[in-house]
Amino acid sequence: MQTMLHDRFFFALVNPIVALLFAAGFSLIWFRWREYRHLPTLSLAFLCLGVAFIFYDFKLLVWPDEVNIGANILYTATVSLACSSALMRKNQPAPILLFLLFVALGTLPFAWFLLVEPSLKGRIVVMSMIFAAITSTTFYRLWREPDKTPADKLFAFGVGLAFFIAIGRPSLVITGILAIDGPAGFGSSDYWVSIRAFTPIMSFIIATLFVVAMGLDVINHLKGQADRDYLTSLLNRRGFEVAGANAVQLDFVQSRQPAMLVADIDDFKKVNDTFGHKIGDAVIAAVAAVLSHHGRAVLTARMGGEEFALYYNQVSRSQLQDIARSIRGELASLRVPGLPNDYPVTLSIGLHVSYSYEPLADMMGRADQALYKAKREGKDKAVLTPVQLHLA
Repeated sequence: MQTMLHDRFFFALVNPIVALLFAAGFSLIWFRWREYRHLPTLSLAFLCLGVAFIFYDFKLLVWPDEVNIGANILYTATVSLACSSALMRKNQPAPILLFLLFVALGTLPFAWFLLVEPSLKGRIVVMSMIFAAITSTTFYRLWREPDKTPADKLFAFGVGLAFFIAIGRPSLVITGILAIDGPAGFGSSDYWVSIRAFTPIMSFIIATLFVVAMGLDVINHLKGQADRDYLTSLLNRRGFEVAGANAVQLDFVQSRQPAMLVADIDDFKKVNDTFGHKIGDAVIAAVAAVLSHHGRAVLTARMGGEEFALYYNQVSRSQLQDIARSIRGELASLRVPGLPNDYPVTLSIGLHVSYSYEPLADMMGRADQALYKAKREGKDKAVLTPVQLHLA
């Protein structure tokens, strides 16, 4: 008998220990990488889960009729915090007030089935509906995110799984497939055994989702860095050609009008020869900042050296010319440390608007022709290609 009690005590500690280890692990990761701002919330979720196990197994805050109020509150907090963390990972605000509303709406029927018309089955259904409302809201907000990564889809799958569990388990109870009475009461019932068996598995799945997502985020970050220019943080040639080719295809399918602006810093070799390469790099970075902020492009890239390319959709010829004038106007007042205040930094610009499908390379080629014309005509100007219609 003493051995059985010892084994039961040890088993009761396994689930809270695992949950608390997850809580500590995610806290340590956050202390090392503070950019993962959702991790404190996730750590708190596992902390609540671990304490909930302790409350239930050691019968803390049990009232009335052996109902563990404390464990129910903590389980609800666990689901709410885990879902909030999943949303915060995508920089979405946690819908705290909405989750609290779901809990408040469930509190009244739960109290009814606890105090007025005691019903274990009724309490199970109410708690499950609260969880279903929280998880379905989270799933909807995650799924409507544009440009979902593989990690985002994993999260949506995990939350969707939690939703189906939330509605599936009470359905089995209502139909009588999953019994809520056991030889020694509720604690030995098929329903509670399924919860005790599945909750650690679900906790491990959730923790694994977050860990895998962090790994995929790191890979995406490194891939993004490979497509970026180290000096300006703009896309490099490779990144622009890949993203631009995809954009052209999508814009053509969606009947949007793509356009290109290519630019080259005038007399840049003279800057390097006169003031040195360090000042030359500062000029490139300053021009890149102007193009990034005032170019208003879908994609902006440094193609190499002093050359830049900007990709647009849904701009007219006059709008594209206005953008070029705005850029040249900003450059007129540009001051670069190391250059004399009156030293002019100017661009020659080629503009091209496509009126029918053209591959990105063809668009860039025509914009380059306009750029060369701007150079030949004295630099510091923007030249627009003539309208070219391709008839079928």
